[in-house]
Amino acid sequence: MSILAESWRDLPPSLAEVLEPELPEITHEILVAIADEVPDYARSLESAFGEALRRGVDEALRRFVMLVRAPDSVDDRGRRASVALGRAELRAGRTLDALQAAYRVGARVAWRRLATATEQAGIDQTTAARLAEAIFAYIDGLSADSVEGYAQAQSERAGELERRRTELLDIHLTGVE
Repeated sequence: MSILAESWRDLPPSLAEVLEPELPEITHEILVAIADEVPDYARSLESAFGEALRRGVDEALRRFVMLVRAPDSVDDRGRRASVALGRAELRAGRTLDALQAAYRVGARVAWRRLATATEQAGIDQTTAARLAEAIFAYIDGLSADSVEGYAQAQSERAGELERRRTELLDIHLTGVE
């Protein structure tokens, strides 16, 4: 995730105490909204896909709160997971449209829920605005990492196809040994 996406550093670490109790309900609301709004992901949340989606949403939310609590706790696991999601979309035969839509839905739902929580906790408007910026910057970072993974997988697939073509051409020109 780029430095530009690290706007959570502008948030007071104590804000994590307001955000964390909301995570289970936010995860549920995000899953319901994704199932309703992203046709490619409109599968049973009880399926293996639904369970993987739930774990991914929960982990992304927990990482965000961890970054608010301890901005220097950035590690590469979240980035690797987002890159892997992009790669998985290509393997599943999908474009990135569904994943990008799911990210947008998740950010919107999370912000709506967290805006209510911060208001109820008496958090000032400036901090709430910074939180909104941080949420959307965080999602932009996850999205960019997934695009990178998708592009890597496309490149590898193209390289593998080229290698196979060359191999076939060699067999055709030299005969089978």
